[in-house]
Amino acid sequence: MTTDGESVSLASLNVCCGMSNSLRPVKKRAAEFCRRLERTDVDLVNFQEVWTPRLQRFLARHLPSFPFVARRTGMLGQPAGGLVSFSRRPLRAVRYMSFRGTRPRAGGPLFRCAVTLGSRLQGVLTFEVSGHRTVVANVHLTANRDGDSAGNRHEALQMAQLTRFHRVVREARDRDTELVIAGGDFNLPSSSALYEALVDEGGWRDPFAAADLPTFHAELLPAGASAYRVDYLLVHGDAARYPVTGSGLLFTEPVAMPSGGTAFLSDHMAQVATIGRRSGPRPAQ
Repeated sequence: MTTDGESVSLASLNVCCGMSNSLRPVKKRAAEFCRRLERTDVDLVNFQEVWTPRLQRFLARHLPSFPFVARRTGMLGQPAGGLVSFSRRPLRAVRYMSFRGTRPRAGGPLFRCAVTLGSRLQGVLTFEVSGHRTVVANVHLTANRDGDSAGNRHEALQMAQLTRFHRVVREARDRDTELVIAGGDFNLPSSSALYEALVDEGGWRDPFAAADLPTFHAELLPAGASAYRVDYLLVHGDAARYPVTGSGLLFTEPVAMPSGGTAFLSDHMAQVATIGRRSGPRPAQ
């Protein structure tokens, strides 16, 4: 985004590399969604749940036009927090902050202990797009398995994680930063009481708010459960100078697989947003 008319496009996808799901093996799915991403004009891709170094290397091999990688290494060599981002543009200043220390304020002792320990597995990855005055955040919050009831056991935990997310992003900015894009699996529906905290009382633009389409496949939920928008791509920056020029979903339907039959590529859909750049004076710092 160094000249007028350029844009930056970011996709975000939870690849679903959990312990138990009904999907095909993750590498079979990853080969296909990487092939499809290679055919797009997306500049950057945020992935969540990349829990092994082998999967990260597999993704890199299948995204040859995305040679620049943002990640930090966890204790077992995996991307810290399961977060890794691939880019067609050079990157710098890669940082990671876990949600270690965030904890629930309700529920029994075993629940609070388990969730507090589990929160160490989630966090925020930030990096700069070199030469573009742009910071990107890749985010994964702890799942709320109680649904969206007000005051549920996870609410205080998720609020603490949102507070840390906003702080980490502020600290990743410098005096030259003009645009910030955050994408990831925030694990809270847009109907949640925490939505306003997510968008920082309107400080972030939410390009998907009007349509508010679910980002989780209803077919993969238990019978009778509803699908919600739990993934977000958010934009922070002068709206006139950095307008959102496009947004949409990828991998919304089962696709034909090379091994035969059709399958979902993840339990989540991928969000994509494009942010343009218009000429004009830089906003006051």
